[in-house]
Amino acid sequence: MRHPFISPDRKLPEITLKVILLSILLAAVLGVANTYLALKIGLLTSASIPAAMLSMGILRFFKHSNILENNLVQTAASAGEAIAGGVVYTVPALIILHYWTHFPYWETMLIALLGGILGVCFSIPLRRVLLNEPLLPFPEGRAIAEVLQLADQKSSGVMQMLLGGCFGALFQLTQNGLKLIANHFQLWFTRGNTLYGFGFGFSTTMIGAGYLIGANIATSIFIGAVIGWFIGIPVTSHLYNLQHLQHPIYNAMTFWSTEIRYLGIGAMLLAGVWTLLSIIKPFTRSVMHSLRASLHQKKPMEMLRTDTDIPMGYVAALILLCAVIFYKFLSIHFASAAYGFSHVSMALWAAYVIVIGFIASTICGYFSGLVGVSASPGSSVIIASLLIAALIFKHVLHAATPEQLKHAAAIAIILGAMITGAAAVANDNMQDLKVGQLLGATPWKQQVMLLLGAIVTSLIVPLVMEMLFNLYGIADVLPHPGMNPHLALTAPPAALMASITQGVFTGQMPWHMVLAGFVVILAIILVNQGLKRFDIALSVLGVAIGIYLPITTSLPLFLGGLLSWLCHRRTVGKTNAVRAKQNGLLLACGLIAGAALMDVLLAIPMAVAHDPNVWKIMPENWAWISPYFGLLSLVFLVVWFYWTTRVED
Repeated sequence: MRHPFISPDRKLPEITLKVILLSILLAAVLGVANTYLALKIGLLTSASIPAAMLSMGILRFFKHSNILENNLVQTAASAGEAIAGGVVYTVPALIILHYWTHFPYWETMLIALLGGILGVCFSIPLRRVLLNEPLLPFPEGRAIAEVLQLADQKSSGVMQMLLGGCFGALFQLTQNGLKLIANHFQLWFTRGNTLYGFGFGFSTTMIGAGYLIGANIATSIFIGAVIGWFIGIPVTSHLYNLQHLQHPIYNAMTFWSTEIRYLGIGAMLLAGVWTLLSIIKPFTRSVMHSLRASLHQKKPMEMLRTDTDIPMGYVAALILLCAVIFYKFLSIHFASAAYGFSHVSMALWAAYVIVIGFIASTICGYFSGLVGVSASPGSSVIIASLLIAALIFKHVLHAATPEQLKHAAAIAIILGAMITGAAAVANDNMQDLKVGQLLGATPWKQQVMLLLGAIVTSLIVPLVMEMLFNLYGIADVLPHPGMNPHLALTAPPAALMASITQGVFTGQMPWHMVLAGFVVILAIILVNQGLKRFDIALSVLGVAIGIYLPITTSLPLFLGGLLSWLCHRRTVGKTNAVRAKQNGLLLACGLIAGAALMDVLLAIPMAVAHDPNVWKIMPENWAWISPYFGLLSLVFLVVWFYWTTRVED
């Protein structure tokens, strides 16, 4: 690991009044924007980079602002995205299942807040383990650190960052705002009853992230994509022996959603367990180190400022408090003889959230370090936790009444929401803590600001959810007569959670695909052991991610990794290889930063107008040409990137 930007011996103001006020403002804004996007199209904008750039712009108006203050603002503000993802991806399932008729404020707020606090607490002992893992590049964390450092130094490298940022922002505006460039291109066709095809996404963010994660991980993801899309879909469609495949693209996405996705979930589960086993030893050392530090706090000189977390005693007390509050929440709402649930079972479910929530947070934190927040498939871990809870309920309540099953499904969704909140926050926090490590920030101050961001967002998001539900409805649930069903918010992740819960209770889950995912990853693990003899090692988790991700995400990641390999290969043995490498990193960071910032800027008018097409200028009858614009733009990007990063000897 390189030396931090700010020396551990140097102290700069970090938690100041202007930092707290700006953090509250940006956490609220980003939380509102992401709540709308998550309900409308099931996507979130990466908040850390836009928050860092917005805080830099605002703090320039204050005297004596410094880089560590900027870092704390982006740390707290990024919680707006994570909390929104945790609660908005899951809780609307209670509406879709017709368990709730609206979003009760205190219940929704409590689910969001407890999940967020647990996520922050779980990320504290993970910090030393994951941030020092050499296999984890933390692409977005590196990008944020480069943005903040270059702005602070007024370095000549700013020009490279600005070039990448302008291109990323312009591409995103043309694609997601003006709708001139397609998001992806897919071509699927049938031969007999077998489905074949190809797809590719036009995303500067994924190409930039692919460049940063490097060729090895990107290749592993590509292998997973080949297994899932180029082998899995043809084989699955052939085995189903379907005779009527009139709409190949629709059929391909249906097979991915109903079959291959569960192959990916099985792969992610085994790969996640394998990864978890590999970090148990360093994790145990980290926890013991933190406990020893907490027990010897009378000797502060033994601890570096840049290695000081919130004491583990406080962390454990906060986790226990969350468990007790969640137990009381479940007991008040569900513990009764009529429902068939006792207070003991509620206590066991509270413990389940702590244990499974920590495991999910660990795996998601690893995902985040591996491929970044934007590409991290944390939803597979969340689905797994929901599946486990629903299966336990089904086993325990094998002779339950329909009313009891209804309440069991609701508890499973709420458990999933809590675990999702914790995992989403840990997924995001690990990038923020990596930024702090690269800059030389004080970890415990970052963790305090993360808690502040979680609290602020949890107070606001339920209000926004209720307002949007009353305005448009969600899925097929319309709260008022006369509402237009075509304007209803689709809430795709929550709809998936609802369908999975129903699938378990009705016995319609594709368990054969989950087991097939286990077999695939077991084979990859065995192959990997053989490859190590030749100094070749695939990322097992990367292969699993490639199976699970949409092909329109995994292939641009691979293209970015391939571009990284080509640029590196060109500079081998040359005297200016270091400068060329820096140019590439800065351009890639700029692509990610520019696209992310533009995403947030576009989300604000979309949320105000309640219309994702508010900036659209492409006529419907010309939409067929947008994939060609996307392909040309992508070719131009690759050529421009390769040319711009070259350095003459």
